[in-house]
Order: sequence, then C-alpha cells, then structure tokens
Amino acid sequence: MGKQPLIIALEGIDGSGKSVQFKRLHARLEATGLRVGVLDFPCYDSFFGREIGKMLSNAEGVSAAVVDVKSMSLWYAMDRKMAFDQFDPTLYDVVLLNRSTMANAAYQGSRVPEGASARDFIQWIFDLEFKELQIPQPEMFFIFDIPTATSRANVAKKGHRDYVGDDADVYEKDLAFLDAVRRGYHLCAEIFPGTVLLSCAEENGSMKPMEVIEDLVWSHIQPLLNK
Repeated sequence: MGKQPLIIALEGIDGSGKSVQFKRLHARLEATGLRVGVLDFPCYDSFFGREIGKMLSNAEGVSAAVVDVKSMSLWYAMDRKMAFDQFDPTLYDVVLLNRSTMANAAYQGSRVPEGASARDFIQWIFDLEFKELQIPQPEMFFIFDIPTATSRANVAKKGHRDYVGDDADVYEKDLAFLDAVRRGYHLCAEIFPGTVLLSCAEENGSMKPMEVIEDLVWSHIQPLLNK
C-alpha cells in the first residue's frame, strides 16, 4: 500500500458557501505543489447517486423527505463506498471531500423518529460508514455554519442543477428541516473527531467575505501540512 493522504471534508447546510470554499482550498493546496484529489458527494452520475437525485427531486414520486432514515442513509453510504472503491487515494497528498459521512449523519440524523436519539443514530452512521463499509475517515472536517434564513437566500441564487433543475430540492425547501440539520451538524461536531465549526455569517445574517473564511480554513490546515 502507498502512503495515505491527508483527507479533509467540507460540510454545511445548503447554501453555506461550502462549494466556493472547496474550489478555493483546492486551488490553494495545488499552488503549494501538493497533489490534490477531489470527491464530490453525492456522485450524481453513479448508480446510487442517480437514485438519490431522483429522491431529492421527487422525480418518480418517492421523496427523500419521507424515505425512512436508515434506508436513505444506506443510499448515501453506498454511493460513497462505490466512489472510494473506484478511487486510489494513494496517488495524492491531500484528498478533499465535498460532503462526507458527516452530511449523512447530520441530514438523516435530523429525521429520526420521535423518541429516538439523534446522537445514537449519528453514532450508527459513523459505525456504518467507517467501520462496516470501511470508507476512509477524514482527518479533519470543516462545518461552514450559517443561519437557515441565509441558507435559503443563497440557495435561491444557485440556478440550474442537473439533478433538480432550477428549483430547490426537497430538503432545501423545508426551513424547519434545515434548522434541524444545522443542529445535527452541531451535534456531529461533538461526536466526530477533528471537527472545526466555523461561523460564516455576520450578525446581520450576511455572509462573511470569502477571503476571510478561506484564510481561517487555511490556518487550521497549515499545521497538518507542516507535519
């Protein structure tokens, strides 16, 4: 086996600026001469990713919002498992993940049945993906944290996306759900080792400058690179 890379996952509710920071971090790492691999989840061009896209858009009358949480979690987990099975991380110094196991835990953990423990469910996801399926575990997770009102405003600016068209998906449309997901991410920050929770909005709800957020992310990563 070759040398294992540093794996970093970027997380956050929809519209958190995660994808923008993903591109900026990718470019900054490559500018230092590092070999950088990327994986973007869900992989909508894969078998499992296509089915996830259908459920997120309710294209075939089955909505991701009503599929039971463990079944929905398995779709995301298998999409990730297949992607890593077809990906050689040893070719890279750093691998960046645009969403990861933590997204599965935060989004599905917010939908656990009444009376069930979200913390226990998040731990179940952790065990499912990292222990049972042996999906590589990131050394560091960044959660880009914003209020849900800011999220909704940012999602409205996204424009066309292949899996859902010009509309918001079934998760993005539900602000109460996004509130629960945000709380789920905060809970994940307590459970997942190596997590950095970043406040990315000003007091008035507007986004902090992307350069400020980028530099904050870099300040956490640089010590790992120095090792």
